[in-house]
Amino acid sequence: MSERINCPFCNNEIDSDIVRCPFCNAIFKEPNTSDIKFKEIGPFLTLEILTLGLFSTIWFFINGKVINKIAENKKDSIKLNWLFALLGINFIVLIIYMYHNPALMFISTIIQCLVYVALTYRVLRIIQKYTLNTYGVALDFNKFYLVIFNVFYLVHFIDTYKERVEQSHVYFDWKSPQGILLIILLLIILFMFRFYYEVYSWIF
Repeated sequence: MSERINCPFCNNEIDSDIVRCPFCNAIFKEPNTSDIKFKEIGPFLTLEILTLGLFSTIWFFINGKVINKIAENKKDSIKLNWLFALLGINFIVLIIYMYHNPALMFISTIIQCLVYVALTYRVLRIIQKYTLNTYGVALDFNKFYLVIFNVFYLVHFIDTYKERVEQSHVYFDWKSPQGILLIILLLIILFMFRFYYEVYSWIF
């Protein structure tokens, strides 16, 4: 049986082992996702540009073990691992046929984008469930941003995780600095697609 103490913020009696006060919602354990690597949007974006968009795939495999660790149930892990497998297979096909079969490369690129969206959604759901069970906070995420920005949105979501848990509100607004940042990211993504098209036209 846990010891009873007074909350340092509202002075109500609470269990000593809880992480969030049920009376004033104060959090006693700092929310973090410290085990996830490359979660700062700046370094991630730099590496994404330097690798011409390949780092998104690498990011998922670097953090796969950590994400699986915070998954609340086996079903979530199975879904996640199937998506990882599909991402890996499609990535290999994309690299092998990049310059040899334009039609297959195009199909593989479309599949890659769809897998990114599915993986982003799955990871956000895992984080959502983990946060609810650990901190008692029901986080929300924007499905529009998820579809448009997918991996960029996921990394930014993780980068701002502490603020999201502590403030417990929908974090994005088009007029906010975060919204402006995502618009810039969208422009970068469009530029990268244009760059790929120019390279493809030059080769073929």
